Amino acid sequence: MVTELLEIKKFVEDYKRYKDERVALISSENISSRLLRTSYLMGLCDQYCSRLPEEADKVGNLAFGNIQTLDKVNSMTRGIVQEIFKTKECDVRLLSGLSGLTVLIFSLFENGDTMYKMYDLHGGHLSVKPIADRLNLDIIEMRLDKNYHFDLNDFEKKWKEKPAKSIFLDSSYVLFPYPLKEIRSIVGDDVTIMYDASHMAALIAGGLFQNPFDEGADIIHSTTHKSLWGPQKSMILFKNKGELSDRVHYMVKDVLVSNTHMHHIFALYIALAEFKEFGKEYAKNIYTNAKALADNLQYNGIEIAAKNYGYTESNQFWIDFDTQVNTKINFRKLEKIGISSNVIFLPGDRWGLRIGVNSITRMGAKESDMKIFAKIMSDLFNDKKDIDLLKEELHEFKKSIGTIKYSFDDTNEAKEIMKFIINNF
Repeated sequence: MVTELLEIKKFVEDYKRYKDERVALISSENISSRLLRTSYLMGLCDQYCSRLPEEADKVGNLAFGNIQTLDKVNSMTRGIVQEIFKTKECDVRLLSGLSGLTVLIFSLFENGDTMYKMYDLHGGHLSVKPIADRLNLDIIEMRLDKNYHFDLNDFEKKWKEKPAKSIFLDSSYVLFPYPLKEIRSIVGDDVTIMYDASHMAALIAGGLFQNPFDEGADIIHSTTHKSLWGPQKSMILFKNKGELSDRVHYMVKDVLVSNTHMHHIFALYIALAEFKEFGKEYAKNIYTNAKALADNLQYNGIEIAAKNYGYTESNQFWIDFDTQVNTKINFRKLEKIGISSNVIFLPGDRWGLRIGVNSITRMGAKESDMKIFAKIMSDLFNDKKDIDLLKEELHEFKKSIGTIKYSFDDTNEAKEIMKFIINNF
């Protein structure tokens, strides 16, 4: 027992040191508040609850009793999701992004159907195709054009040759809004359009990206831990309540999810309560930080993709290092000073790094900070300074922007809640 406890203690200390030194530029990560993390101590993870609140009166095989309090968590979280995203129906019981996409595939497609999805090397979810293959779906891939926007001409040509009943806009490489109105015009009213908003959800909710429902989408799928700062899970939003939402609810409860993770649903409520209070300012700073960091890197001689189009309209931008070899070299350089990033394949058969500003924005970074940060990064890429010196500069930069912002953590009310949880659970 003593040995294992020492191992636990050592990992806790190592992880604290790692967190203190790390700067995350991962567009699929964010930083959760202390209030959110403290809520995990309540033990909500110890209970089963698979039903929707409106199903409480249905008692069938394997029904779980005395869970009305958990129904309240589900109900209040669905309510705030629908308020923030202006949607009529949603499901918040999904366990992860892959969980949500799997539910949607099994809800929308039958064996042998045709599926339109984004090309994997242009950001399409890497797990969708293998799952679709098991359903014997005929995959037709949509692509980004060399201008880094959705290739509408390629899509229209393919659609005329082989239409389908559903489209998956499942890309995680999104710099600019999709031409949703044009896509809807091409496919007609009877086709279901699923829009993955995982990287843009905060900007959509903040009014700084396209509104997918207004422009033609029927379903929005989104993880809650990328541009949003919630727990690692996902949610599915519906333009209308009806057959589509019923199919998804059934697939969640009775087939693919069953036991939902209530501690994550409550954590999502906390995250969205924070977003309701602070989200518009945060979304604005994500938007300006991404553009400013990209622009300052370009000014310092680092080639940024889509520079002729303003770099980005989302939470991410891409550094173009041309070859995979050059990209890996610069990826490792960032690691050496404590910066995390993503290697990606760019349109035009090039390679680069995907840079996301979610985490540094949550820590309080503003547009004016991006010039300093870009200088550290460009000096690293251009071998202008020693690694140890740049590590120190990065440490000072991180210290200067401070700790988590846009949260309730420092309010008296949140402190009382955290104190109660720590002392009573």
